[in-house]
Amino acid sequence: MILGKALAKYLTNTLGIETLKITTLKKFFKTGYLQSIAINMFLYDDYGISKKRDYGKIISIEEKIKILKGKGMEITDYVFLKNGEIKVPSNIVPESPQFIIDLGNMDFLLDEEKTSLEQQIRVSIKTIREYLFDYNLKLAHTPASFKLEGRNKIEILNYIPKDNTIVLNPYGEITATEEMIRNTKFFIIGGIVDRGRRLKNATYELSRRYGYDELPQVKISLRGSTVGVPDRINSIIEILLKVLTGYNLEEAIISTQSNADKVSRLIRELNTLEKFDYNTIINLKNWLKINDKLLKLALKKSKFKAYLSHV
Repeated sequence: MILGKALAKYLTNTLGIETLKITTLKKFFKTGYLQSIAINMFLYDDYGISKKRDYGKIISIEEKIKILKGKGMEITDYVFLKNGEIKVPSNIVPESPQFIIDLGNMDFLLDEEKTSLEQQIRVSIKTIREYLFDYNLKLAHTPASFKLEGRNKIEILNYIPKDNTIVLNPYGEITATEEMIRNTKFFIIGGIVDRGRRLKNATYELSRRYGYDELPQVKISLRGSTVGVPDRINSIIEILLKVLTGYNLEEAIISTQSNADKVSRLIRELNTLEKFDYNTIINLKNWLKINDKLLKLALKKSKFKAYLSHV
């Protein structure tokens, strides 16, 4: 809730609000009420805060601000509702980081690939809103046929900023570090996933096509390998946001992995072992946080399938 914290600072320091009642939220996000209030306020322009006496029950305390709802005995002089007269300025939204999805290769995609890409963009918007706002996600080089559905405030660019910018590329020569992620403003993500897909090295080609191939091409790696590192655009953004909010990079990757990612990585680890060792395999299972069912699936697809009965 990066934006939620920024809202808390504004409510406390500028408006002097310590207790706030909410009456309704069109959208709620798991990262908290303050984050949800900010998103609703900026996405739906008719929402605001009204200065009036009201009562409610404390449902959460975030950044020292009491959040009230429903009936209760707790008093507040501020209520978040539709047509509230107090508007929070959108400049509280942090300018950094910025995630830019380059759609310059979209016309080369097959219909099913376009459908997958559009779905990843929609999920990316939801992911961004868990931490920041639409202003932190941009689309570049969109084809004329592209239309982003749903209420949003995503900006469309016809250029790639080059100051403090890296390009995320699973074949990149540079390996991402937590320090690099936390000190980068612009993250460029190609609107096509290279690894294991029809078009190889598409990120390099996209960079060359639009004149930013001199930027660092950076891969996200898990203990020296990209196997099992999520490659969907929304997952890449989620990994980066988790690092920016305090996770170490390994934790961010593993907590974002799909079951398929976990299995593929475990198969890779199993196939590097010289011999079957129960304790080593259990350590790998615990490291990747997988269940017994996935462990058996990985074993079945590895060189140790004969040892299925041993786990």
